[in-house]
Amino acid sequence: MDIKDRDKNLISFQEFVGLEINMSKFIHQTPTKELAERIINEGLEFENHLMHTTDQISGFDLVELNYFLMIRRNYGQFTIVIVIADELIEELIQIIKDSNIHFSEILSKTPPRYNTDNTPVYLLPEQFIKGCFNQKTLEKTFNPKFNPHYRPPLITENFELLSKDN
Repeated sequence: MDIKDRDKNLISFQEFVGLEINMSKFIHQTPTKELAERIINEGLEFENHLMHTTDQISGFDLVELNYFLMIRRNYGQFTIVIVIADELIEELIQIIKDSNIHFSEILSKTPPRYNTDNTPVYLLPEQFIKGCFNQKTLEKTFNPKFNPHYRPPLITENFELLSKDN
């Protein structure tokens, strides 16, 4: 692929991510369309906290987008785009301010489950999944449930549960 095509593809991806301000954006690579569709429909499972399995991006910088796509290309051609309103994140940070809990942990749509290593596994609600971008075909799959301002009902319960563990 020549530079002109790469730049055109990056711009197409950037348009999919969106240029909205006051939104935190994350990407997650996955190898199959089936897994990407499951994440869009059911949410994203992650261990520890969201940044354990995603990369936070600005969405504005093409060099940054290219960098993360290059270093994560071995994880698959399907890029899941996650967007969470900064206003919601700030509200969550106020809830957790005197703890060592990460905001993404209390966003989980279910209480954490623990894997065989006793690591907590959370489920980010599908409302934060904007959709999926196929890096090879440039196909865009939008999530009809996408809502970056969504407030999951278990925030308080998750915080109380996690506070007991800390």
